[in-house]
Amino acid sequence: MPVLEGPPEPTEGSPLTLSCLSTPSPLQPPPTLLHLFYRDGQLVGGPQRSPQLLVPAVGVSHSGNYSCQVHSEGGAVQKSSAQLRVTVRRVPVLGVSLWAQPPGGQVALGDHLVLSCAVAVGTGPLSFTWHRGDLGALLGTGPHLELHHVGDNDSGQYHCRVGNGDSASPVSVPTVPVANATISPGPLSHQVHAGDPVTLRCSVQVGSAPVTITWLHDRQKVAQGAILELGDVDVGHSGTYQCVATNQLGQDGHRVFWTLSPELALEVIPGSPWVTVGIRAPLRI
Repeated sequence: MPVLEGPPEPTEGSPLTLSCLSTPSPLQPPPTLLHLFYRDGQLVGGPQRSPQLLVPAVGVSHSGNYSCQVHSEGGAVQKSSAQLRVTVRRVPVLGVSLWAQPPGGQVALGDHLVLSCAVAVGTGPLSFTWHRGDLGALLGTGPHLELHHVGDNDSGQYHCRVGNGDSASPVSVPTVPVANATISPGPLSHQVHAGDPVTLRCSVQVGSAPVTITWLHDRQKVAQGAILELGDVDVGHSGTYQCVATNQLGQDGHRVFWTLSPELALEVIPGSPWVTVGIRAPLRI
């Protein structure tokens, strides 16, 4: 009687080889044999002279009860093996990883963000689900999640679930670019006596912190900070003043946003105790 041999628990995706072994009679010349292979009573291989059945990559559907038959070419000999139970084993999902493009998930409002999920090991059809926060509402399926126009509500922790595996990655609060810088003349909104201290203040309507303020006098950098103290004004303070507000995306500053305030004209008339102020359109630089 032939004997069917092979691994009883192959791993999904691995090759499988089953061997149908028979011992010929030592008293007779060995006949030419044909081999047939069955799974759950259905022919899956042969007739063939080779005593081996090779499956290049097994799946769960290859599990079952296998047996083999040996026939002589003339048909005088026909013997069957006992059944061999083969159970294809799946590899559990391990090493779920998640990454973002741009790196770190640092984006500005309106940007395009792509999150990708992968596993180190795991077999079978893999199912991907995406969630934000504590595994909240389903955001998508598949190995990638795309956010085409990132908004304020898109910040937080994102989770990718693959089978029983889970991985989380933070997405930074979207950076709001600075916009609409303005100068508050303070006392310059009214006439002041020459020699009085003058203070200019710069503010922006929107913009994620930290925001850097730079002051320009006649297009030359003179100071930084939200407040510019001119001290006792004199003729040398005459000219145009603007503030430039900037903020950046990420610690490395690979994207910098800026906005320029309208131009403020300051004129100190020699020998006059009065200072006049005017606002002009933004200077284009």
